[in-house]
Amino acid sequence: MTDQNNESFQSKATTFFSMLGQRFEVLEKLPQKQLPMKYAFVLVGIIIFVFAWKLIAVSKIESDMNKMLEKERTLITQQAREHADKQYKKEEERFGQVLAWAVRSELIRNNIDQIGLYLNDIVKQIDADRIVLISEDGELLVSTDKRLEDVKGSDLYSKDVINVHSITIKSDVDGKKLLIAPISDFNKRVAVLVISYNQGKVS
Repeated sequence: MTDQNNESFQSKATTFFSMLGQRFEVLEKLPQKQLPMKYAFVLVGIIIFVFAWKLIAVSKIESDMNKMLEKERTLITQQAREHADKQYKKEEERFGQVLAWAVRSELIRNNIDQIGLYLNDIVKQIDADRIVLISEDGELLVSTDKRLEDVKGSDLYSKDVINVHSITIKSDVDGKKLLIAPISDFNKRVAVLVISYNQGKVS
């Protein structure tokens, strides 16, 4: 009985696989078939095109990102420089104001020699070109550059330089950078302090 059942099962299995083989005969033969050569070339061409397009697209994205990063880097650098310049200008103006107060206190006492000693020390510390103190009537009261002792103060600088009424920075006057600090006594201008820097030293 068992042998008959096994034979019956094997017979049914053979029949089933035979039916599957007939239905999927096309699939069985597909790996053995060869595509025409022109289709193979077209397929290779499509693959090459897709690969090349991908490379170009990636390259363009990288280029755009590099340009964007460079623009952002330039903008950040410029903003940082502008901020530093503003802070430096504020510090210069604050220094000029403090120096003007110190000179005024000695000027009121008519301690011109003491002002000369003080400015000679300052000019070395800040690495300036020279510092001059010019009276309201254009007289050169003090100069750290001894070659100017016989020069009239009003001949050193134009009126728009020595007639300012607030701390002023001029970036280029005859190739020099000037820090101009007017000195007042009871709201009356009595002199002006002019600090001259070489442009290369304050860049």
